[in-house]
Amino acid sequence: VLEKLPLNDRRSCSLVCQRWFRAEAQSRQLLLLSANANLSPNLPDLLHRFKHITKLALRCDRSSASIDDGGLLLVGRYAPQLERLKLKGCKQITDQGLEDFSKLCPSLRKLSCGSCGFGARGLDAILANCELLKDLSVKRLKNLFQEPDASVRAGAGKLRRLCLKDLANAHVFQPLIAGSTQLHSLVLARLSGDWDELLATTMQGGERHPRRLTELRMEKIHVGDAGLAAISAACKALEVLYVVKCPQCTNAGLSALAHGCRSLRKLHLDGCFVGRIGDEGLAAIGQRCPELQELVLIRLNVRSASLALGLERLAICNSESFGDAELSCAVLRCRELKKLCIKSCPISDVGLEAIAAGCPSLVKVKIKKCRRVSAPGASMLQSAREAVVVVVD
Repeated sequence: VLEKLPLNDRRSCSLVCQRWFRAEAQSRQLLLLSANANLSPNLPDLLHRFKHITKLALRCDRSSASIDDGGLLLVGRYAPQLERLKLKGCKQITDQGLEDFSKLCPSLRKLSCGSCGFGARGLDAILANCELLKDLSVKRLKNLFQEPDASVRAGAGKLRRLCLKDLANAHVFQPLIAGSTQLHSLVLARLSGDWDELLATTMQGGERHPRRLTELRMEKIHVGDAGLAAISAACKALEVLYVVKCPQCTNAGLSALAHGCRSLRKLHLDGCFVGRIGDEGLAAIGQRCPELQELVLIRLNVRSASLALGLERLAICNSESFGDAELSCAVLRCRELKKLCIKSCPISDVGLEAIAAGCPSLVKVKIKKCRRVSAPGASMLQSAREAVVVVVD
């Protein structure tokens, strides 16, 4: 019963009597702690009480000193069964502390760290000693910049998800990406370096060892057509792709991607330079990716003729070229469409009439910040399609 209650209710229940106090401690698996420096003396008692926790989150605010290597060592000593650990703002934890911890918690499966004091050597030790690690998330580690020659290796190579964000020396993870052949999800956001070259070297798997990557998200990194071509050649099983604010990508790169990644189901394109990606690249995706179900286009000029026929979810935002004529053609073309979102586009009530007459599978329509759409037009659409959820802002 206690396992199904929210954390606040669990705390209240633990104060009812000694029996409930012990039951709550024995059934708890998640523990959230403020990781200020004064936490360390209390860690043995806390972890002795909560003997069965498998998930631990330690967070420290920017203005306070965090627990140090000694505190993390206590965590490893009293909670060797930990499977998930989250560290945020723990600036006093060093590479040596993380290395010592990794030897005490070999069952660790997920590590998330942000704004901490360690760098590449500590992460390399985690991957070497925690052979069950499958999920690694690294954000805002400033000490990476102070270790230009360091590298993070793949260890046992069982990593399935890797998230790298806001890192100034992210090329230290090149051996990790190259050696993690079982990687299914990769997130690269706001990283320094030339990722065309890095992707070309790290994604090489060959026909004997093809990449198992199914999800790739790239945001604000220096990647262009060469990087997309490398992804196309290595990641044949790719299903989900996000390209956000990567202005070097063009129609040529998108066409190359369509040739190799024919299992693509979701494609999100946001903030690319207008004119570099448009109908030509999207038409290639539509022709060669028959399983594409979700398409999100933001700040791109696109025509309806380039849209894939089997789309079930379509969102077009901030497109100056997508008006009533394009919307009408899209409604007629995409017969399987279930969810439609149009934001800040030059459509009017005429486009809403086309929606009302088409899309037999439509479930939800969302129209936002389209100035030419009127309240009577929205009412007409809702009246014509009573079973459809209509949201007009």
